[in-house]
Amino acid sequence: MKNTLLLCACLLSPAASFAQTSPNLDQQSQNPDAPVQTERKAAAAADEAKKKDSGDSDVTFAQILASPDDVVLNERFALAQIRKGDLRGAATTLERVLLVDPTRYRTRLLYGVVLVRLDDVADAARELDSVLAVPDLPRAVRDEARDYKRQVASRSRDSHFDARLTLGLGYDDNRNAAPDGDMRLVAGLPFQLDKTSRRKDDANLQFIGALGASRDFGGPRGHSLFARFTYYRAEQKVYDLLNLQVYSPKIGATFRTRWADVTPTFSFDHVMLSQSTYLRSRNAGLRVSRRWGRSLESWFEFGHSYQDFVNTPRVLNAEDRTGDQLDWTVGSGWTATPSDRLSLTLLHRRKYARNVSNSAYRRESVGGEWLHLLGRGRFLVASMTGQFDRYELPDGVVQPGVVRHDDAVIGQLLYGQPLDLLWSRLRDFTGSVGYEYFMEHSNVVNYDYSNDKLTALVTYKWGI
Repeated sequence: MKNTLLLCACLLSPAASFAQTSPNLDQQSQNPDAPVQTERKAAAAADEAKKKDSGDSDVTFAQILASPDDVVLNERFALAQIRKGDLRGAATTLERVLLVDPTRYRTRLLYGVVLVRLDDVADAARELDSVLAVPDLPRAVRDEARDYKRQVASRSRDSHFDARLTLGLGYDDNRNAAPDGDMRLVAGLPFQLDKTSRRKDDANLQFIGALGASRDFGGPRGHSLFARFTYYRAEQKVYDLLNLQVYSPKIGATFRTRWADVTPTFSFDHVMLSQSTYLRSRNAGLRVSRRWGRSLESWFEFGHSYQDFVNTPRVLNAEDRTGDQLDWTVGSGWTATPSDRLSLTLLHRRKYARNVSNSAYRRESVGGEWLHLLGRGRFLVASMTGQFDRYELPDGVVQPGVVRHDDAVIGQLLYGQPLDLLWSRLRDFTGSVGYEYFMEHSNVVNYDYSNDKLTALVTYKWGI
């Protein structure tokens, strides 16, 4: 049966041979920076989580009026104000505590942190210096004050630099994207999958390195210029066809106007599969975002990519996918509480390709995400996406007369925390674990498949 299957595929066309012996690479090839998105999401969530402060149960203003000189009660009230996002009110409350008892260095540290959040860098630096001048200061308090002092110094600069190094492990229970059933179509005829083409699980070792720089031009608007280079590498334990490397330089600028922030970007992705160049993608994007008060933001993004696919020794028809890709995205984010942010995105994609029948499609997708900050720098991100692909023409190599329709559901769950909660010497490291479920239903059985993915990442961040 195996020889008959391969003979029929080779007689039909070179594309048929690839369809029979290789996995569906669409998920990797259409979005070449997808492998680093989990790390970026974890890094962004970690940065957001570190801004959040925690406290005890909320105190009412009536209790403060009843005991205005109770410094402990006032501190708890300030923490409640911070959780509600009332930073200016918290600053006033903490000032009152320090007037009653100027020696409370923990209160002064919290006051300095609030001033950092309010971008009052000069007063924040003064308060943090006062904390660091206290003799016999506990080590944990001294380390935290120094961390915020570095943030103050960074915010005072016009130029900023950062670096991230991430090392992790990944596992897929269907790495080769094999169909859920045991059948695959060639020219509309069903064939039993041989053992080598069936579902394979695999593990991989992942490395991500990123360097970034930005320049603030000051002034009332605060325009900025930024650049970033990202390198991603994943080495499979078994299925080495999907050994992946991605090189991604990117530059952009943010122009802040009265009505919106406008961010044009330009980037290039060089993707290698199994040590061979597979894709060169030249990308341009434009994002327009606006804040509607303190808790609501909306945005529009347009992206254009020219994706130049290259045949490799193991992917003989990659050039069929060469063509333009256009993305239109609208979204909105709502900060429901200081600990919870909800977002919704809608995307329309149009992918053009040399081989229209098996590589050109339209995609509509809708996604929702919930970011929950758990305190002490810990965070939880949950998301769900539905995407619906409609191809342009029937693919005679697979199933003549049938236009392919794919509907997919993607669920993701990500948890992370600073590793200094486990060991104080790891204060610049963040750990995260993630799970992704991918399920695609297609009217062509070759593309009807599912996959469970697990990741565990450790990230080191440095910045000035």
